[in-house]
Amino acid sequence: MATIRRLMEAAEAKLLAAGIDEAAAHAELIAARALGKSRTYARAFGQLEAGAKEEALFNKILAQRLDGRPLAYILGEAEFMGRVLKVSPAVLIPRPETEELTEQAAKKLQMPPRRVLDLCAGSGCIAVSLALLFDGARVVAADISPAALDIARQNAQNLRAAARMEFIETDLFANISGTFDLIISNPPYIAAGDIAALAPDVRHEPRLALDGGPDGLRVLERIAKDGPAYLNAGGLLALETGCGQAEKVVKFFKDTIWQKPQIGRDISGTGRFIFAKRK
Repeated sequence: MATIRRLMEAAEAKLLAAGIDEAAAHAELIAARALGKSRTYARAFGQLEAGAKEEALFNKILAQRLDGRPLAYILGEAEFMGRVLKVSPAVLIPRPETEELTEQAAKKLQMPPRRVLDLCAGSGCIAVSLALLFDGARVVAADISPAALDIARQNAQNLRAAARMEFIETDLFANISGTFDLIISNPPYIAAGDIAALAPDVRHEPRLALDGGPDGLRVLERIAKDGPAYLNAGGLLALETGCGQAEKVVKFFKDTIWQKPQIGRDISGTGRFIFAKRK
């Protein structure tokens, strides 16, 4: 039987050879799951031998990852804003850029919101995080996919936010009623023709959550057009966009309805977010 360290080192080498980023972190996460322990344990007790069952599970998970399946889907969980969320192939895997969208939007609010709408909610990562941040708010998680909403409900229940949340199956605003102080969305924004060229990991994610139409802007334009009817005066609309899209998206905001939209930048300095307030 191999030691935990030897298993991780061999896995890291194979992952690197396959061109998979963050190979060392992946090896630790695989070891942690196989052992039923934490990453810290896997690092600290690497000299211990793994049992036969643990080694078999380790190799099974590694084989799935080398076959191109995202690790988050294999493990069934991903981290978002310091919390572990359930994920499945029905939802996008939460990403750091979406954490930045959530954090920046929260900072732009002048007072705690009473009602929040997360459109294209997916796993509920944004909606649940905002429900926990603003404990006086009612948060609606809306998505066209019932399977995604099921994951969002589970995350809300697991993180004890469900009592302040509502889950609505809808195509954008179709089944939404009332107005909100904040509407936030990480919508589909990949051009349909570009999806086949995406990284293998991303191509495993649900096309429904990726495909933004021929130019990638279809859903973003619909939200900018229909959003004002669902925002209170002074309410904030916060959107995540793809690289190079922000300047195009701001043109969807009519100055008769919106205050001048602001482009927010991610940690790399790329304009990725749109923040617009209703007049």
